Amino acid sequence: MSARLTPAGEGDARVRVAGAMGWRERLMDVARFAARPSYVAQPMAWGRDAALALVTVLALGIVISPLVAGLTAAFDAQVGFLPDSDFAPQSDRRRIISFLIFAPVFEELLFRSWLRGQVAALRFAAYGFAAMGLLLGGIILGADDSDLVGLGAVGLVFAGLVHWGLGNHRDTMVPGWFVRHFRWIVWGSTLLFGLIHLGNFTGLTHPLGLLVVLPQTIGGLLLAYTRTRLGLRAAIAHHAAFNAVWLILDYALA
Repeated sequence: MSARLTPAGEGDARVRVAGAMGWRERLMDVARFAARPSYVAQPMAWGRDAALALVTVLALGIVISPLVAGLTAAFDAQVGFLPDSDFAPQSDRRRIISFLIFAPVFEELLFRSWLRGQVAALRFAAYGFAAMGLLLGGIILGADDSDLVGLGAVGLVFAGLVHWGLGNHRDTMVPGWFVRHFRWIVWGSTLLFGLIHLGNFTGLTHPLGLLVVLPQTIGGLLLAYTRTRLGLRAAIAHHAAFNAVWLILDYALA
């Protein structure tokens, strides 16, 4: 068993620890990560360098997202393939809680908390994805008792948290397969993160309509970079700050 597991530490020659960079080097590192995500055993310790790195990656996302959305909308004006938005009206309080607390915490825990690859975290991810699968299955099959399905999903997440808590300090090894296939794991989880945002749209009738979630998919890749290089709390802060910027702009332009 030990031959198939990798200590999550700096001593492993196959991995490296995230370090400080200038903003130009940071942007190049983000580009390299997007082209071929690479595993690091330990994110940067929090401090001035990590804060500057977070601001750099966040600013990149704020620039890229409207650019991609604008180009997609311009293409759609010629072809007509994007689905319609299906955002239900929400009170300001509920919208703020959803965008600034619930989405950053829940989505980062589900899609990126486990990207360091420790066995305990991977088990928690399995519970989380099983819960999401249960919810999606209930929606697709039109389950009569949606409350029961939701309760089952919550139960799975709670069981995952308990299991994680029991093994968090013991099961810290990283499977060798996780390091070897890290790029596919990041790309796959990022694509899934983008696709779940299709729930915000209706009337998807054209394959190119999937491009409607391209900004969220690119954002998910940037969040994966933040998670692995700067840590989970930085990824949650990145996610919340990004959402806050667009909430402020939405209110300002309303």
